[in-house]
Amino acid sequence: MSGEGKGHMGGIDAASIPGRRHGLAAALAGAVLVAPFAVGAEENGTLSIATWGGAYGQSQEIAFFEPFAKETGTKIAMEIYDGSLAGIRQMIDGSGTPVDVVDVSAATLGALCGDGLLETIETSSLGSAPGGGSVAEDFLAGALSSCGVASMAWSTAIAYDRRAFPKNAPASIAALLDTKTFPGKRALPDGPRYTLELALLADGIPPESVYSELATQAGADRAFAALDRIKDDIVWWDEAQQSIEWLIEKKAAMAASYSGRIFRAAVGQRQRLGVIWDGQIYDLDLWAIPKGAKNKDAAMRFIAFATEPERLAAQARLIAYGPMRKSALELVGQHPVINVDMKDFLPTAPDNFKTALRFDDAWWTQHGEALKKRFEAWRAG
Repeated sequence: MSGEGKGHMGGIDAASIPGRRHGLAAALAGAVLVAPFAVGAEENGTLSIATWGGAYGQSQEIAFFEPFAKETGTKIAMEIYDGSLAGIRQMIDGSGTPVDVVDVSAATLGALCGDGLLETIETSSLGSAPGGGSVAEDFLAGALSSCGVASMAWSTAIAYDRRAFPKNAPASIAALLDTKTFPGKRALPDGPRYTLELALLADGIPPESVYSELATQAGADRAFAALDRIKDDIVWWDEAQQSIEWLIEKKAAMAASYSGRIFRAAVGQRQRLGVIWDGQIYDLDLWAIPKGAKNKDAAMRFIAFATEPERLAAQARLIAYGPMRKSALELVGQHPVINVDMKDFLPTAPDNFKTALRFDDAWWTQHGEALKKRFEAWRAG
């Protein structure tokens, strides 16, 4: 998860609530009424899965690993890694711990797939949609590729302090540039990525045109001109947690922040923080199988299991990342410990996803150096 940060601060840590974690795991493990995976093929075997730690990894344990182990008899060996391309390459080339399944960002998946380091995943191997509908149509756009299956989306969105706007809460991304109607500091990431996309979105460029516009001289000029309008009101953050802290401390009225952190803060602050989902910028985490994995068949069965609608919903009940199946979104409901309606915090919830922009790492690889230099010069000046 390249942008959300190493800590995966998107959920309420179930293990930190005395006596709740194991009961919660049991409840989620029993949520599937019909088990489509036969016990026996992997019984007494071990499946090694590389993923992130923290609240995110814990949500996977509860929603995926423990139920899969219970249904199939497979032992899950969870390998924690930093999410980097180099870390996964080591696992694949044999210089690190070999794994059967990896949780990777979209950018890492693209690089590994392009280098032929991932097994092909057939859509036909995935669980069917409820009512026998098409699997491809049940997954949201961009979730399926020949090398991976997306499990969830996280995003960068604009959070705001409700106390700063008691009578007129902002609802549109345009509010980011409107300091007359919505006065106060804006906390933005100290770099061109996300910042320039948000500037164009706030200036009226539709999501589908942002990158084509930003690739032109006129489009880049427009993005910087938009930022010029609020430059004196911007405070720049280097670490994601700063954006939330500055909102809480009233050092900023709005902040671009990661959806998981916004959820955690909003719950902790008793709904003091609001979210502008209009113009959110989302990215994906996907399941993939390294080339030559020793337990390829079991790995594919796990991915099919972990991307079933109820499994995706089980994870989304615990952590504020959006399932990438439409049918899963309908099943999420409330967080099982704190009884918060999760749909208000999921990037892929229908009402939140209408004007979302998918982050394009490949585009930044091509255009990023020139924009970085321009941003640094603009920032210094």
